Amino acid sequence: MQLKIMGNCLCWMLFLSSTAIGLSQERDQKPSPKLPGNPTVWINSPPISNEMLAGKAAVLYFFEETCPRCVEAWPKVLTQGAKFEGEPVMFIAVNSGSPRPQLEAYLRKNNVKWPVICDSDRSFEKQFDFTVSLENTKQLRLLMPDGKFKSGDSENIEGSAVDALRDAKWKIEPKDIPPVLQSAWLAIEFGNYPGAAQTLKKNLNGKGEIKEAATRLNQFVLDDLTGQIDAAKKSLDDGKKWEAFKRHSAIPLKFKGFAVPAEVNSTLKELAADEAIKVEQAAMRQFDAAVQAASRSPSARKGAIKQLEKLIKDQPDTEAAAEAQKLIEQAAAGM
Repeated sequence: MQLKIMGNCLCWMLFLSSTAIGLSQERDQKPSPKLPGNPTVWINSPPISNEMLAGKAAVLYFFEETCPRCVEAWPKVLTQGAKFEGEPVMFIAVNSGSPRPQLEAYLRKNNVKWPVICDSDRSFEKQFDFTVSLENTKQLRLLMPDGKFKSGDSENIEGSAVDALRDAKWKIEPKDIPPVLQSAWLAIEFGNYPGAAQTLKKNLNGKGEIKEAATRLNQFVLDDLTGQIDAAKKSLDDGKKWEAFKRHSAIPLKFKGFAVPAEVNSTLKELAADEAIKVEQAAMRQFDAAVQAASRSPSARKGAIKQLEKLIKDQPDTEAAAEAQKLIEQAAAGM
């Protein structure tokens, strides 16, 4: 799939996730690796999340920048990836331990236009069972359509991509989508509904196959909207106010440009006035600030840990405190 088409489709997905500081756990306890949510570590692309790739596949090519053989391999690697244009698979390069300016120059020199993760502190790499180095210059991992990772063959990227694609599929088959709606289709495929809204509105009053395709795409979005609203209502009915607040908050953003029922905003307003919700929000802001501080430099992490410990002490019953405790435990396990 072409990055130049995807760029605008992904830009809105810049939620700063509560990513781990990047320290490893025991293998049997290790959760499935998560693509980084911090936009500053991505090159050639806004952040791409595991959720955006659900049902599709991704090939992650980890490489050692200073290895001459890796440099020589790039033309073949890129040629193999180009064979899958139009298929539901994405190719992502990952470099560990290099500063961003140095990596950007390297990518320009070798004409690498894939989405690239600049894993300067190796926090992403540490989620896997290897370390890239001059003794281990290349690794390949496949993100399968079911959301799980498996090993691939860095010497056979084409064969590995075929393996990853085995059960991958588009949510909406593109073969019957007219060219005028291709950008809207791709936006919807990756959950960027606002990026599709204007094009759909313009073509819902079209004629023939254009109107038919626009109607089908629009209905896909509306069905998802109904599902999201039902899930938010269920959380509220179950007494899970914080979860209900988060779900209701996400709906207007995710479906911007489409007609969201007024009840969503009215319920959101009521929840926002709840004191327990205000406490959760304040705690989450503290948590995000600590995580962002930790990402700036290794020396900043000690201060971030202290911030997380204070959060746990001051707001022990919040979701943010629970997440903070997990990160502190991961930090202790990685020392």
